[in-house]
Order: sequence, then C-alpha cells, then structure tokens
Amino acid sequence: MELTKRLAEFIHDTDFNDIPRDVVEKSKYSCLDWLGGALGGLVEEDAAMLIIEYVREFGGKEQASVIGTDIKTDVSHAALANGVISHALDFDDYHAGTVIHATAACLPAILAVAESKKSSGRDILTALILSIDISIRLGLGLTSSHYERGWHSTATAGRFGATAGVSRLLNLNKDKIINAFGICGTQAAGLRQVFGTMTKPFNAGKSSMDGVMSAYLAEKGFDSSKEIIEGKSGYFDVLTDNPDEDVVLDGLGSKYYLSDLSFKPYPTCA
Repeated sequence: MELTKRLAEFIHDTDFNDIPRDVVEKSKYSCLDWLGGALGGLVEEDAAMLIIEYVREFGGKEQASVIGTDIKTDVSHAALANGVISHALDFDDYHAGTVIHATAACLPAILAVAESKKSSGRDILTALILSIDISIRLGLGLTSSHYERGWHSTATAGRFGATAGVSRLLNLNKDKIINAFGICGTQAAGLRQVFGTMTKPFNAGKSSMDGVMSAYLAEKGFDSSKEIIEGKSGYFDVLTDNPDEDVVLDGLGSKYYLSDLSFKPYPTCA
C-alpha cells in the first residue's frame, strides 16, 4: 500500500492553507496546554530536575532553550528535556482512541528546531498539526493489540510524529522524509512496564530527541528502508498482531486528528 511513501508525500505537500481553520485554532490551544503542563512539571517533578541536571552536564551547542530555565543547549537535548518535563505530570493532552500523548512527543522537537532556525509561528503550527496527525494515524493502524502487548504508543507512534514535524521544518524532500521515517522506525520503542516511574515521561522526551536525529540525519543523506511501516519485518509487522493499514490513509488530508485531542481537567487518561 506504500504507506511510508504516502505519508511522506502528505508531510511534504500539505500547505498551511490546506488545513481547516478550526484545526489551526485548536493547535494553538494544544501549545498553550502543553506549556501549562510543562511549567507544572518543571516545579513539581523530580524527573524534570534530573533531566535538567543531565542536560547541563552533557548538552552541546546553545541552539535551543530548556523551558523555564536559563539553559540553552543543542536541539536534540532541548527536545529531550522539554519532552520529559512536559509529560512529567501526565497532564498533557491525549487521544482517547490510541492513548497517545502526541503533543508531548512532538512539540518539544518542533520547538527546539524552530528556535534554532527562527521558524515562523505558521511553520510551527503546520508542523505540529501534521506531526500529531501522523502519530494518531499510526497509532490507529497499530490497533489495540499494540498497547495490550505492553508497548507505550506515545513513544512508538510519537517518534514518527516528531520525525514528521522536524522533517517539515527542515523542508526535506519526499525521499529524505521516507529515509527519516526509516531511521525513526528502527528506533521505535517504549514499554508500559515503566509506567509509574520517571521513565514514562522519558519515553516522550526520547521520542522528540529521536525525531530530531532522524530528520537531521536524513537531511545529510543518511538512508534507510523505504518501507519501514508496511514492509516485511517493519514497524507494523513487528509491533502489532493485526495492523490496520486502511485506517492510516483514511481521510488523509481532509481529516485531521488534532481535532480529536482531549484536554485534561485531571492527570488521568480515563
């Protein structure tokens, strides 16, 4: 079905003006909701403090900011830290059908790259909307058996979303987006066994970090599988019992799953 190719074309070809205005407006609320959750996590969770210590010690060039601090570090470490911080309280938005916290997995990568490139607000929102759409579509394609096996969908599908968002900001061509997905797909991981520990928000942060790495490596010419999603021994074949390829492409370009995100009054996905 050429899922990888079709999704890469969608990321490359979609224009900001193609996206419905109500989706654009809700994406702004997603950013605001993410910000509130991140600032709360920054002051209340030990995981946030520890990841900040880690970035202070090991971070690189001053390219992007760690939220709520005076730290500027390289884009990869900024994405990692902000992903962990924003998911630390589990107050960030989610998609009920897949239990994916797509904004926490995708937006930190997008913001880090956007800051380093001085991208526009329109570019950021476009990248976010597309990244969330990719995350949720793949989450639906993985079906419930993926989550029931013990995979953390925010991490496994969120990596693809983060990769998609950064690929869009870097203006990668279709072939390079396909390679970025391939690089991302071989890293797709994250287990529910770590729920209740600091490593749950780490899964979101690592998804953002890997999205940055995947897109930048592809930009430089690093190649990978062209069928990472649908191929034999690929993402769907390995990570779920009964993949639904049709749902991934259903309504692509007309139905945007950011519209279905839920904002939490309490830190629970129920």
